[in-house]
Amino acid sequence: MKNKIIAFILVLILVNLGFPQNKISLLDTEKVNEYLELTPKQIKIINPKIEQIKTILEEDKKIISEIKERVKNDDEPGFFEKIGVKRGHDKRASQIENLIDEIEDHLNDQQKIEFKNIEKPKLKPLKKEEIFGK
Repeated sequence: MKNKIIAFILVLILVNLGFPQNKISLLDTEKVNEYLELTPKQIKIINPKIEQIKTILEEDKKIISEIKERVKNDDEPGFFEKIGVKRGHDKRASQIENLIDEIEDHLNDQQKIEFKNIEKPKLKPLKKEEIFGK
């Protein structure tokens, strides 16, 4: 009987370890502030950077959806416009990475360790087929 109880407890422990913990998204400012225990000074610096990231993500999403809609309506962008879209996307991805680095620069050593557990947004590379079809 004791062996069954011990086995049951071990199974519960292993199951809990096997599932990923709920990650905190960097975009959820309240949870980030609480999780990292940010000081008021840090909050004043970091929260605007998170808002900038949100704005960049929304801008990119809007641009990509507009291009997809144009393609869907047989209004294929020209070669140079396609290059512009790709370069713009890459620039926005770089801006997000830079803002994340700036946020990390304002953290103390303990917060930097905890910051690694926070899910950071990033723009995945554009694939021509995703936007313009084959």
